[in-house]
Amino acid sequence: MTTRQMASVWLVVLVLAGGCASSGEMSKVEAAKVRVVSETEMVRGCQVLGTVADNELEDLQKKTAKLGGNVALLTPQRTSKGGYFGLQDYKTADVYKCDGR
Repeated sequence: MTTRQMASVWLVVLVLAGGCASSGEMSKVEAAKVRVVSETEMVRGCQVLGTVADNELEDLQKKTAKLGGNVALLTPQRTSKGGYFGLQDYKTADVYKCDGR
């Protein structure tokens, strides 16, 4: 393989890696559009899409956005899971798609 071909391969790899990194930024933008609420009145008339859980609020919002939701209703269920860094408090939320909100 010539030096020119090798440079072309590395350029393609860098472009593809940059595309993957920017998709993570899009996820942050979408996550910021998700409202996190704790009152059921806020989701009255909305479509239920599923349930998500995470120990970080931003990741909870990202998971909500990935399901197509724009509102996450925190549920009272919280569990502590042990791991490498000790016990972590996981929040759960029901995911809703609320039109016009």
